[in-house]
Amino acid sequence: MAPGDVTRSANRTFELLGAIVEHGGLTLGDAAKATDLATSTALRLIRSLEQTEFVVRGEDNVYRVGPRLLQIGARALGDNQLLPRARPAMKAIAETTRESTYLSTMGPKDTALYLDQIEGTHAIRHMGWVGQSVPLDGTAVGAALSGKVGESGYAIAHDTIEDHSTGVAAPIYNAVGQIAGALSVVGPTFRLTDEVCASHGRVLVEHCARLSAELGSQAP
Repeated sequence: MAPGDVTRSANRTFELLGAIVEHGGLTLGDAAKATDLATSTALRLIRSLEQTEFVVRGEDNVYRVGPRLLQIGARALGDNQLLPRARPAMKAIAETTRESTYLSTMGPKDTALYLDQIEGTHAIRHMGWVGQSVPLDGTAVGAALSGKVGESGYAIAHDTIEDHSTGVAAPIYNAVGQIAGALSVVGPTFRLTDEVCASHGRVLVEHCARLSAELGSQAP
């Protein structure tokens, strides 16, 4: 097999694996459609992923994340120093705002990846985005990760990813002044008025500044 063929096969395999992860499981046919592959090609690649335990097939013929990928993911999260450092700030933000609080970093292909969550305490609250990615463009967390927060230090986005949901986000800086991640709160739009968003934004900026200082940042 030529080097170009090997690279193309590897790229297709990773695209297929990414689609299965992103969708929380796919049948062979759906996986082929999601990656624009012929069914026979998708089957060959999925069999390889099965053999290495990156995916497993359930009795419903849906392919899902396998133990090998879970092991790698757990190790990667364990090596990410931002996660344990951000937890106290996330808990404090959730207690103050009562909204679900998220930690995010840059994801693949111009997306933001949600790494961790502290669930809010309102009866109606946001939940379930950990492991999901959203576009940088048009989202509060995307603006925070891209440094597009203006003088306020935070970004607000209404009803962009989910109808009737509003997000407020602020960036976290590392020791060399780069944006290492973002903290955000997400809740129903009816509750997150402009005044409430501004209040939550100030809370986020305060905790992100403290966390950035812990990481050695000199950012204001």
